[in-house]
Order: sequence, then C-alpha cells, then structure tokens
Amino acid sequence: MLDVASVWKAPFQQQNFRQLLEAMSRPGTVKSLHGIEEESNSLLAVLSALLDNEVSFCDNDKLLSRDDYLLLQAKQGDAEEVDFVLCDGNEEPLFEPRLGTLASPELSSTIVIKVDSVTGGDDQITLFGPGIKEQAECNLKGLHPQWFIKRQEWISAFPLGVDLILADESNVMAIPRTSIIKVN
Repeated sequence: MLDVASVWKAPFQQQNFRQLLEAMSRPGTVKSLHGIEEESNSLLAVLSALLDNEVSFCDNDKLLSRDDYLLLQAKQGDAEEVDFVLCDGNEEPLFEPRLGTLASPELSSTIVIKVDSVTGGDDQITLFGPGIKEQAECNLKGLHPQWFIKRQEWISAFPLGVDLILADESNVMAIPRTSIIKVN
C-alpha cells in the first residue's frame, strides 16, 4: 500500500478546502492548514485541496518535486494558459496569467505564492473591500514588491483579474481580485 503524507488524504483535503474558502471569503485572515508533516508544507496542502485531473497547473518557479506532480494529477501547461500557477514570492512575476473574459471571469488563473511568512514581516499592507469589516492589516515576509504592481494591472478591468493565495510553511492568506491593497 502506498503511504502518502496526510495532506494527500481526503479528510485533510476537505478540511483544507474549507480553510481556503474561509481565507478567500475573509481576505487578510490567516488560516492554518491541516495534515502538514515533515515531508509536506502548506503549498502541498493548498494544491492537494484545489487540484485534480480536471484542471491545469504550472509550477512556474519549480518548487515541487517529481513525486508531488504525480500525486497532483493536474494537466501541466504554461503560466499564461493554466487554471493555477505556483510561484516563489521572492521572485518577480514575469508572466501574464489568464484574466478570464467579461462573459466568463471565472476562467481566470488563481496564483498560489510561496512566501516566507504571512504572520509576520516587515512588508505591511492594508486590505479593504468585500469580506473585510473595516480593514485588514497584514505583515508579510518574502513577497517581491513587483507582485503588488502586477496584481493591480491584472485586476484593473474588473471583473477580470486573478485571485492570490499566499502560503508560508503552515498558513495561508487569500487576496481575491475584489480586495483593494494599500502598501504601507
């Protein structure tokens, strides 16, 4: 029998999917993910909860192992064409993701970004918009400043745009396209 990390098992995938829904509906809220062990991290937990053989995926900065690809079962493609893009937040975004269409804005990409920390760091941002009571103060570490500039370009023709999921070793935070970011 194949022994896999807990993040690949259905009960943990379901719990993590729920945590991702909560994070997306309450932008700036940090959520812990379940089933994270020595051989896994929150990136794998996010991807395990969201990807299957019906979606496409790009590991833009080569963050995953070959074994992880096999377990994900998602179709691989270029960052400009896929449903989900995995990126290293320390690197500048050098691609143009799918933004959807006016008739189908849901056909845009979701970008999962590996950061050093979503709970503490010197990069301070404030989020405003749907799902946020007044404002959400966030301290990040490991997110290249160019991400904020590119995101603003990508969401400039709302409802087109991308949704971001930021993940450190064990936590996630979401910034949907409806959120307004003020860099402090």
